[in-house]
Amino acid sequence: MLFALALPSAAVAADGLDPAATERCVAWMKERPSSAPAEVRTVAPDTLCADFTSSLTSESRDAFLTQMANIPAGITPQVIVRSLGGDVELGMDMGDAILDRKASVHAYQVCVSSCANYLFLPARTRHVMADSVVLFHGGIVPRMKKLPDVTAEGRQRLQRNIERQDAFLRRASIYPQLFEWMDRLNQPNLIVMRHCPTDRKITLMQLSDAVLAGIGAPVSSNEGPQSQDAVDALVARYGPAMAVCYWNHPVKL
Repeated sequence: MLFALALPSAAVAADGLDPAATERCVAWMKERPSSAPAEVRTVAPDTLCADFTSSLTSESRDAFLTQMANIPAGITPQVIVRSLGGDVELGMDMGDAILDRKASVHAYQVCVSSCANYLFLPARTRHVMADSVVLFHGGIVPRMKKLPDVTAEGRQRLQRNIERQDAFLRRASIYPQLFEWMDRLNQPNLIVMRHCPTDRKITLMQLSDAVLAGIGAPVSSNEGPQSQDAVDALVARYGPAMAVCYWNHPVKL
């Protein structure tokens, strides 16, 4: 599968990105199949282009951290990211760097799962580029420690990551209970799910700008879909079979 949509230069200039750097990033991503290894490129002195459609690796994490560190102090890093998610710990490693440098994050085409949780949420400013979507399905929650196939060692690791995730979200001024609220939506016949399409088993959620602002993650610019029909159409264009609910209702944490 190829992600091959063009991005208008006029739209990216308004986000504070260098249009020439953005065009270099987009041109590179357009030529890459989704199976290409996760990779990071520096496309301008302040701009990283991170393409993580394949699963995150320690090598891609290390490249991200190294190139972020190479951006001079006093300059606000700009991160253009496309990602289908990946390892939680690797995601938080990169999210810590975003927090440390007060970086701005620009989601391009798809920013899913760990990308949404640990790259988009902690950004100093958050941007959703044209024809792009940020999709959540929750994080690490205490319920996972009680699953029958989790070993004692696994429970200990989950607990460490839950504690790290909570501290991470607090540092980013995001309500830590967010992922527990998302996890509750997995309960069968939960009445709040009447707000989602009933013709599919929901696996992902797009939170509206109002909802994101309410949990402490206001979006500075959003040129992506703003309704259920629009997000369904965009997901269909990209090809992945993702059952998405557009959520524009209060989050009770």
